[in-house]
Amino acid sequence: MDKTIPRNACAPFDAQLGRPALHLLLFVHNIEGLERGLYFFVRNQTDAEDLKRSFQADFLWRQITETLPLYLLRKGDCRHTAIEVSCHQEIAGYSVFSLGMIARFSQNLHAAAHRYRHLFWEAGMIGQVLYLEAEAQGVRGTGIGCYFDDAVHEILGLADNTWQSLYHFTVGRPVEDPRLTTLPPYHHLKASQS
Repeated sequence: MDKTIPRNACAPFDAQLGRPALHLLLFVHNIEGLERGLYFFVRNQTDAEDLKRSFQADFLWRQITETLPLYLLRKGDCRHTAIEVSCHQEIAGYSVFSLGMIARFSQNLHAAAHRYRHLFWEAGMIGQVLYLEAEAQGVRGTGIGCYFDDAVHEILGLADNTWQSLYHFTVGRPVEDPRLTTLPPYHHLKASQS
């Protein structure tokens, strides 16, 4: 998660797209040293108090370490919830963790409509870093393009689009899908020449 925090000379977040607008809502299932539960990773500390005011009042907001802005919101098994909000895709609940990228939304769009695509560029950069960091840790990552943002808003206690779920992602051990086949390029041409 640390690699997703923007700082100078740390690609790709040194591309100067403006202050970070996305934060990470984590559904932690199987991380050594962390309890199962719902966590929040604040990528821009200037948003921390506003996030706390906007979210459900009963969240713990217990910081896990002094060095990372990772907060435990609620303890417990959240596999089923992660699956539900990710369009019932089991990969979100049977992974090490899954996450939703939560953006400061309406304020950015009212200030400048072109910020909409910047939010997705930022989400894409976060996704690329998560892919690379997952590989570096010996696991795999994948984006989850289908999710129910209203269900995510309900979990967080959001009533409007001040904050918006923009993209989801999961990290875990790879599982080969035997339904998928990989064929060499132009395999059909070689077969017809025989």
